[in-house]
Amino acid sequence: MKDIDGIEQVLQVLQPHWDKIEADFERHNQRFLELSAADHDAIGRVLRAHLVIESFMGAFLAQHYGLDDFEGLKLSFFQKAKLLPSRASSAAAVRPGILQVNSVRNKFGHRLNHQIERHEISAVLEMLRAARPGIDFESEVEAIEAFAPVACAFLSVPSPELLTRR
Repeated sequence: MKDIDGIEQVLQVLQPHWDKIEADFERHNQRFLELSAADHDAIGRVLRAHLVIESFMGAFLAQHYGLDDFEGLKLSFFQKAKLLPSRASSAAAVRPGILQVNSVRNKFGHRLNHQIERHEISAVLEMLRAARPGIDFESEVEAIEAFAPVACAFLSVPSPELLTRR
């Protein structure tokens, strides 16, 4: 390995501070280890539900607004969710839950150790009580996963042959 010019002088300057440097490294390393030990399973499960809902939401909005290049608009999930009808549509029934799923996903995106609380998914739970009566979900993540197919069903766009009148 090639010697680095001046490294000996740098080490001499740092030597009196080495204990503080190591302590600071240990503090940062401990924080890194705590954050990286977060429940990645929950993060992945929420993200998967979020992505699946977003796919159905894009198809619904493209058909609802008659847009050929909806994806070209490059809208965020939140913008798409806000474009969903708030009444007189099947999408209106799942809109509040979709917005809550997005909020939870965003919290995971900014806080690796986020713990979902029941009140954060109240609209998701309300829809599940109607769509899946009598089922009790052990965790908030399970409720979000159960909500995803319900939301997608309410966002489903019939194929063109089903829409044509004969």
